[in-house]
Amino acid sequence: MDVRRTELASQLSIDNAMDGIHTLDFEGNVVAVNRAFCEMLGYSRDELLAMNVRDWDAQWSSNELRAKIDEIRRERQLFETRHRRKDGSVIDVEVSVAAAEIERSVYLFACARDITARKAAEGRLRESEERFRSLVEQSIAGLYVLQDGRVAYANARFAEIFGYADPSDIIGMTTDAFVSPHDRDAVSSMIRRRLSGQSRRERFTFRGLRRDGSLVEVGADGAVATYDDRPAIVGLVQDISERKKSEERIAQYIARLESALRGTVQVASAMSEMRDPYTAGHERRVGEIAAAIATELGLDAARVEGLRVTGSLHDIGKISVPAEILSKPTRLSEVEFALIKQHPEHGYEILKDVEFPWPLAKTVLQHHERFDGSGYPQGLKGDEILLEARILAVADTIEAMAAHRPYRAAVGLERALATLESGRGSQFDPVVVDACLRLFRERGFVLSG
Repeated sequence: MDVRRTELASQLSIDNAMDGIHTLDFEGNVVAVNRAFCEMLGYSRDELLAMNVRDWDAQWSSNELRAKIDEIRRERQLFETRHRRKDGSVIDVEVSVAAAEIERSVYLFACARDITARKAAEGRLRESEERFRSLVEQSIAGLYVLQDGRVAYANARFAEIFGYADPSDIIGMTTDAFVSPHDRDAVSSMIRRRLSGQSRRERFTFRGLRRDGSLVEVGADGAVATYDDRPAIVGLVQDISERKKSEERIAQYIARLESALRGTVQVASAMSEMRDPYTAGHERRVGEIAAAIATELGLDAARVEGLRVTGSLHDIGKISVPAEILSKPTRLSEVEFALIKQHPEHGYEILKDVEFPWPLAKTVLQHHERFDGSGYPQGLKGDEILLEARILAVADTIEAMAAHRPYRAAVGLERALATLESGRGSQFDPVVVDACLRLFRERGFVLSG
């Protein structure tokens, strides 16, 4: 009774197994099958019990099957093959087969597993890897893997950049072979920082050393990764020689343009001062003070430079005022002062069509506007006035009062600063006034001659 129960349990276990279990005689005829194998091939149990392995095998010829069965008789086999289902479709299977002799007859005990989905996934993975390898090998960037200070992998473009015919020629070489002696310490330091975790990813440039000894400007990028289960740096290199040359040419061109601009500003300022010799140097000093105030306020370098240039041109509109009025040593009449008050508008008309990188023309137009709206020519107030114009108004006032004039002595710096304090929040922007007071009283700024 116990033997019977053991046999029944064994049959139930086999019949309910997830893999397709089947038994064949030595000729390949089916002796027994479980439910999973029937479902795998789409046949009933009775249909399969009347079949031979040749009926569903889609991999081998009859002779190849015979040879395979002979191999299995000698030793257990695990292999992949293909089975044809009843509906004609073909599936990939992994089969484990062992031979056993029972009552002088040889039987093959087989276990089949459907691996169609796995094979398809492997195929997609291979295709993906092939596409990736193709992209890597044909990349316009040099790809590299550094491990233990040596090149563990490089693509064809990497080899080309450094003057080698084949990437295999450089595998195992140290980084020193590709870096100019002047840059080796910097590159080695970067590699150490990256591997230690101080710098996760870093872009840098260096002078690369080609096989023939010539140098090439190289831009590199890399990150720490795992390669063959060990830490490595994986990244890209690009030949940036042409880009560097272009950048240098652009920098030279910009420098020439800036020099030409400064020269033009100096000429225009000189022309203005030639007509008003009593204020010679006034515009330049106003530009210096305005730039210093802008720096104290934390404005960026471009706006600071813009204020320096604007200060040097802020009175250019006076070129339209008769010279005898500009140089008159006595008090001006109302008509004469009305002519003088037109110089911001004349300056704007002169400058408005010139393409400066700053709001120069509008700043010149507004530099006599006052914070409370009492200025001219438009009566603007508060934030309606450009910040540059508010700064220029303070710089213009303190320079005009503190400097000597032939028709009057200088009132002195302290009286000029006191005038700014009294006009703080009315005539002048309080923030700009505070910055100017700090500049002179705490920073020790001195008016130039």
